[in-house]
Amino acid sequence: MPWKLYLDSRRRVRGTRGDTDTDFAVQMPYPITVSGKCFVDVCLVGNSFYTIRADCDRIYLVEDSPTQSLMPRVAFLAHGQYSVYELRDQIVIALNTNKIITGQYACTYVTATNRYVISMLNGVLGDSFTIWMEEGLRGVGTSWFAIPLPGGEPKSANRACGLLDGMSLDGTYIAPVIAPNAPDVQPYKQLFLRSNLGGGSAESLGVNGESDIIRRIVVGNTPVNAVIHDVHSNALDCVTINGKPEFTQLWFQLVDVDGKVVDTHGLPISFSIIFVSLDE
Repeated sequence: MPWKLYLDSRRRVRGTRGDTDTDFAVQMPYPITVSGKCFVDVCLVGNSFYTIRADCDRIYLVEDSPTQSLMPRVAFLAHGQYSVYELRDQIVIALNTNKIITGQYACTYVTATNRYVISMLNGVLGDSFTIWMEEGLRGVGTSWFAIPLPGGEPKSANRACGLLDGMSLDGTYIAPVIAPNAPDVQPYKQLFLRSNLGGGSAESLGVNGESDIIRRIVVGNTPVNAVIHDVHSNALDCVTINGKPEFTQLWFQLVDVDGKVVDTHGLPISFSIIFVSLDE
């Protein structure tokens, strides 16, 4: 006979795992023995994700001015949720903070081409800049111009800003640059729910090799700060329980395509799990 388990991250065990709404454990009211298959049914997740966050908040650039040359600099964007126009304004703030060029950076969003254009206002002869693209940053190792990369990763905002393809963009006081790719202000398109219920099942293999993913959650067209309401609809999207394990606690993680735990900024997640015996 199928039975159901309803879960909400607000009922997590304090002090266990990450103790957040996306990395938590729940305590069973009594030990449960599970077997057969489990289906993660309807998932509710608040779309409170940030466009710019700690793992993607940097622009890497090298500047020249009449008084200084080839000065590498990391520009930091403020964390938050942004539309393409709001992100445009944050790019301007980040580029102009601690600049060495004489002029001021400007950025426009061209709706017809869906691209950012970065230029210079009031620049003088000798003012120029080079923005390093994501493709160029991939091959620099653990440091960039002797600047250590945090955890060996650039943590750049290049995807959000449309700065992906190519090695670099070179601009001067009279020559603006055009981002080669469209800006991407939607933080996530899909998320993955990991759990000890996965138990290393060979039926489920994540994009990073994870074997404990029990559900993919599609973000789709959910507006910012609305609820992602992802309804399970595929009978084959299940996980077979290995043996008949007994659990007193279950843990869950909500991760992105890179396997990193996402942040809902205090908003809970909830879902239900349906257990079905293989003998039925």
